[in-house]
Amino acid sequence: MKKFKFQLDTVLRYKGQVLETRLTEHGQVLAQVRRQEEVLEEAQNNLWDYLQEYREKQAQGMTVVDAMKYQMGIEVLERAVQREEEKLSRLRQLEEEKRARVVEAKQETSTLERLKELKLGEYNSAIAKEEEKNIDDLVASRRAAHG
Repeated sequence: MKKFKFQLDTVLRYKGQVLETRLTEHGQVLAQVRRQEEVLEEAQNNLWDYLQEYREKQAQGMTVVDAMKYQMGIEVLERAVQREEEKLSRLRQLEEEKRARVVEAKQETSTLERLKELKLGEYNSAIAKEEEKNIDDLVASRRAAHG
């Protein structure tokens, strides 16, 4: 009997490559999300520190001009935090899309792998039946020759 060959092997290899590519893309976006989380945390800490400084100066007494400078600084830092939050939100959405594509590719690959295993099982069963038949034929021919 001829050697086992899965007819969809090239498709399976291609789907495997697609899966690897999508896993890499997802990993890259996930790393960007982590970096952006750090950037956002730093922006929030800057705002918090600035607010603390403002409260301390306010408690000590400050001029109206200084208070206005702090208010402007607070607004700038709040906008910076908001921008970083928006960036993080967009990156998280992109990460979800990449994750969905990975899941899709995994499903396609695993379906083909299961089909290959099924076909290999059928092939192995056919080989076993053929070997049994050959043994039976051999035994029958020996009996006929000696009988």
